[in-house]
Amino acid sequence: MAGSVRSPGIDLVRVFGVVAVVAGHVWTTDLAVAAFYPWHVPLFFFLTGWFWTAGRPLGAEVRGRWRSLIRPYLAWFVVIGLAWFPATITSGAAAGPLDLVRPFLGGQYIGRPYSAFWFVTALAVAAVALRVLERFPAWVPWTVVIAAVGVATVAPGVLRLPPASAGTAIAALVFVLAGSVARRWLPRIGRPALLGVTCLVAGGTAVALGSRPLDLKQADFGTPLLSTVTAVVLCSGFVLVGLALDRVVRGHAAAVVSRLASVGITVVLLHAAVIWVTEPLLPAPLVFVAATVLPWTLALLLDRTPLAPWTTGRTPRRTDRVQGARPVVA
Repeated sequence: MAGSVRSPGIDLVRVFGVVAVVAGHVWTTDLAVAAFYPWHVPLFFFLTGWFWTAGRPLGAEVRGRWRSLIRPYLAWFVVIGLAWFPATITSGAAAGPLDLVRPFLGGQYIGRPYSAFWFVTALAVAAVALRVLERFPAWVPWTVVIAAVGVATVAPGVLRLPPASAGTAIAALVFVLAGSVARRWLPRIGRPALLGVTCLVAGGTAVALGSRPLDLKQADFGTPLLSTVTAVVLCSGFVLVGLALDRVVRGHAAAVVSRLASVGITVVLLHAAVIWVTEPLLPAPLVFVAATVLPWTLALLLDRTPLAPWTTGRTPRRTDRVQGARPVVA
């Protein structure tokens, strides 16, 4: 999620996406689902495609995803488990031994306080899978992905079955491929702010007119074809608006946004645990504040310690240089 040169506007989009993920887990009303689920998770797959660099060795990809995604996943799985497993056993919340095994399967098999863990493994699997598929002619990955989306449309349970959301990851590659295509073509059109706002309005209109939200954890791609296209249009809009904001987000503000974005994976992994603890005690707005502020604060502190590789997926005390609208390397 980080590189030597960052785009502050895109980083702001990343931060907004993480905040939307937290909000989507705090508020589960129909309005909240319609507001966040059509785009908030597809956005991160789309950005992976936007910053995709073809030809990277498979081994380097595996090592990179291990460092940035899987290592923090394992570390926070253990830390949260130190509270969740004893609490579940002593409270009798587990119906049987299988309930205690489910978290180890990942993906659709786990819920709070591991609600968003599925996304981390899905993104890692998607990146590695695309690195394998890109060795073939361009039509091959598209064929595989379209077939996977087709399976998700008619039999989502099939894609949900593999552990760690590995099946869902293949279908979610549609957003990675779309992001890669968008990176090649959208900047050529010019006027990113206008085009971005147009995409957001068009996507929002589609949702208002009946395009169902997605729930990728359940391999639910919403309204066949329409929801996927709507997600791509919305993601394109957010990225284009982010590029336009590069001229506005500068100096100290850019540095702050960059820091927040660079440790976002920790917030994704930790926020559901905070919700799990605070939801019985606080009203929803305060739960949202706690689930956003506490993990981000902890992540920023840990990012400056030797624990950073395991907790934020980064090298300790790493400095990111902000320069104009040049994007972060995925």
